Amino acid sequence: MEIAAFLLSLICVTLNAQGRVLTWPFAIASSATYAWVFQDAKLFGDAALQLVFIGLAIYAWWCWSKKNVLDGHQTAKPFSKISRNPLIACLVAWVLLFLFLKWVLLNFTSSDVPNTDAFLTAGSLVATYMSAQKWLENWLVWAFVDLIYVGLYIYKDLYLTAVLYSLFIALCIWGWKHWSEQIQQQSSSSASV
Repeated sequence: MEIAAFLLSLICVTLNAQGRVLTWPFAIASSATYAWVFQDAKLFGDAALQLVFIGLAIYAWWCWSKKNVLDGHQTAKPFSKISRNPLIACLVAWVLLFLFLKWVLLNFTSSDVPNTDAFLTAGSLVATYMSAQKWLENWLVWAFVDLIYVGLYIYKDLYLTAVLYSLFIALCIWGWKHWSEQIQQQSSSSASV
């Protein structure tokens, strides 16, 4: 099951780095598969996170499929850099989600890593929301979270998943570069109009 989740997730993040809307159906499939894997590993925060990811993937699929009308032409929502207020809101959401998830994990599960699980789960939720908004900085959050996830999955003997998250870090760099180029192209084309 971990191999199937690995492959689906790798396809999903690769498509996301390319800025393709097809990333979201793969996100749903990989999240459903990883929910099973994480439940077996007693990573209850990560297992529950996968169910939330499914909901966020549906939301992101809708956001990325929605067309903006500009000068009578329909265009996809553009990639952009996050502004100050949404950034602050994302950081506050991360802290509040961490505190809530830590409380849930401590009081209702047998998690042996509640702090790490809650912190990474909260960060992953924020990063997914940022990706749905097509904010470039989602790649920085993902790279940070993925780096810590590598250590967690090694600790939990999920070596294939640790390799996957190592690959995700490389894809974060690629995604950052590709989305940055898209933002520059959007700026150039709007400046020439």
